[in-house]
Amino acid sequence: MKNRFILSYLFSLTSVLSLLLCFGCGDTEDEQAATTPTNNTFLGELDEPSRHPAEQQRWLTDEDRKKLKDAEKWVHLTVEDWVNLKDRDWEKLKGKDWVRLTNAEVRKFMNLEIPKGWVAETKDEALREKFRTAAFFQKFGDIPQARYNVEFRRNSRKMAGKDGFIPVTPEFAKYLVADRAANYFLFPTEAHRRLLEDEIKQLKRIIEQVIAQEERRLLEEELRALEQLRIEDPQAWIKGMRAFLIKEHGDIPEVDTIANFLRKVELNLPRTDEECHTYLKAYNTLYVDSDDFGSSSRYEYYATFEAVDQIQPIVADEPLQIFKKYRAARAAGISFYNIKEDDD
Repeated sequence: MKNRFILSYLFSLTSVLSLLLCFGCGDTEDEQAATTPTNNTFLGELDEPSRHPAEQQRWLTDEDRKKLKDAEKWVHLTVEDWVNLKDRDWEKLKGKDWVRLTNAEVRKFMNLEIPKGWVAETKDEALREKFRTAAFFQKFGDIPQARYNVEFRRNSRKMAGKDGFIPVTPEFAKYLVADRAANYFLFPTEAHRRLLEDEIKQLKRIIEQVIAQEERRLLEEELRALEQLRIEDPQAWIKGMRAFLIKEHGDIPEVDTIANFLRKVELNLPRTDEECHTYLKAYNTLYVDSDDFGSSSRYEYYATFEAVDQIQPIVADEPLQIFKKYRAARAAGISFYNIKEDDD
């Protein structure tokens, strides 16, 4: 997902005046670095393209969602499950654009005469790859794991971008797990088992990341719609906002506190200092303590400035500039979601 607002706070429950508000831009989560395990086989180190996390998308396409659901089908398999896959399962692991070996190709590799000393003497890379693949099939035979291993090498090169990197999407993470499972089947060593275990964990992390990103996108769409409703019909927004908060957090006292405070702020009704204290504590409970900044609406965030400023006027330059910008946008009938992020 593209850069978006991040909220970070230092909040003291004993004294609301110690609240420190900071505001910036950036990714909502640290990107998980993709693991690049080696693929040690008797054929030597495989020259695979480098991998990096897929660029965070603003939304998932229908095709992305289909691939995500397919990857989710494999995420709960154990090491033993992967090793004991049926022949038909190996075909299911291949995408629609997957380039497969033909039976004729495999027969040629199985029957190819490989010269002695080819590893040291063959300089042509294409010929070396041909001998390498032939040696591989002649050692293990025409089995699904061997086919997948060779096909994965070929498809990885095809999937690499101009920079030589492959985005690690849920689909590619699934391919990686299958490749490691094939290697572990062919070379049942502890080292290959660890490689497989690492990729299984990676697949889970990537799927969780993508699902979380999509949930945040849908949440932001709903909040943007509510913000537009506020501009057009404040009374309807008050009801809609309360319903949204209950849906997200449940019908709890903190939700009631926040909904009532937002109503007073939007309708310019008087608030007591105690209500400001209570609002900040409720906000802290729902978003700061729970490390759930992403689900806070920008209006709730703006209301923290109103609460703090009433208790003690904001004088620090950065928070004050942000506060002024929000007030100006509100006065002009501009959605808080249309405030330029690079200005903050």
